Amino acid sequence: MPDLTVEETALELKQSTTMVRKLANRGKLPGAYKGGTGGRTSAWRIPHRALDLYRKSQPGGYRP
Repeated sequence: MPDLTVEETALELKQSTTMVRKLANRGKLPGAYKGGTGGRTSAWRIPHRALDLYRKSQPGGYRP
């Protein structure tokens, strides 16, 4: 199963793409990485496991 794009992650978490990028930049999505060779401008890729870990880390459980 390939890693998710920012757009796919946003749909899963019912958040905006901007929020997903912020979460990735802040290290809240463990294992998220920049794919490609563009360095800072490369698109984020988010492993499925990162979504599970993020949801479990939310106080009081995850509520989209």
